[in-house]
Amino acid sequence: MKSDLNNNSLVSIVITTFNRSLYLRETLESIKSQSYPHIEILLIDDGSKPDIAKQNKKIADEFKKCYYYYKENSGQPDSRNFGILRSKGSYIGFCDDDDFWHNKKLEKQLKVLNANPEYSIVTGCIEYVDVSGAKTEQLKCHEGHIHGNVFKDFLEKNRTASITPLFKREVIDKIGFFNSNFRIAEDWEFWRRVSYYYKFYNINEVLAYVRLHPENMSKSRTGKPFESFKLYRKLTKNLLKWGTNRFKPADYELIYKVEWKRYRRLMSNHYPGVINKIKFLCQVFFNSITDGFHLIYLMWKYVM
Repeated sequence: MKSDLNNNSLVSIVITTFNRSLYLRETLESIKSQSYPHIEILLIDDGSKPDIAKQNKKIADEFKKCYYYYKENSGQPDSRNFGILRSKGSYIGFCDDDDFWHNKKLEKQLKVLNANPEYSIVTGCIEYVDVSGAKTEQLKCHEGHIHGNVFKDFLEKNRTASITPLFKREVIDKIGFFNSNFRIAEDWEFWRRVSYYYKFYNINEVLAYVRLHPENMSKSRTGKPFESFKLYRKLTKNLLKWGTNRFKPADYELIYKVEWKRYRRLMSNHYPGVINKIKFLCQVFFNSITDGFHLIYLMWKYVM
């Protein structure tokens, strides 16, 4: 099998942007400076204001093989899907308009995919940078949790930043696109499905840089315990629906075990004592009777 570094396989990078131009040029420069040259960039403007959209288009035009698309605002998942549908590469990756890549990211990932054909996704570590782009030496690496068959690991939590993975196009052909019903944790929902069928390879090196600033979408996750419960329940119900005619009995058992472990930890950390746990259960029932009975079922199954 010839090396992908020699056979000119095209890599498509989808970047979504909305009402922001400040960091875009740095993002694009990090991609165009990749040591692997055979790339296309699809910049998807998700309905920015006219003056910002004009500036984004102007910046995009500075870079060869960077294709700018403007669309009505519909959220990041739908914008990524929009880009994927228009991409032509054998491999697909994502970057956000305020983050940037290590200059050898694609070269390292393609070498791994070429040498290990049983893997379809390669990810790695991120390093946080400040507003100016200066490195903070704060790293995020999941190491053993993101290597090999990692479906269980992704059931527990999201194990990779969206800007680090590079994956084969066949993944989209089999799994489908991002779920536009998720405005939060849309990448986690996607990687859960991917990890059911495909093996992940983790490079334990920094491949991308995430900028910390007030507008950073990745920092907007709610920290409220009940909101965390609702999000995880939504993720699980969506996965179970997707798994119809796919999952085996052992898969359901694994999903329910991990789900109960998650809720048990949440109650232990945020609802100490019997009375607080009863209040939490009442809150669940008040929000959704179905979810309330499901929680009781999990308690009965794994506690009684």
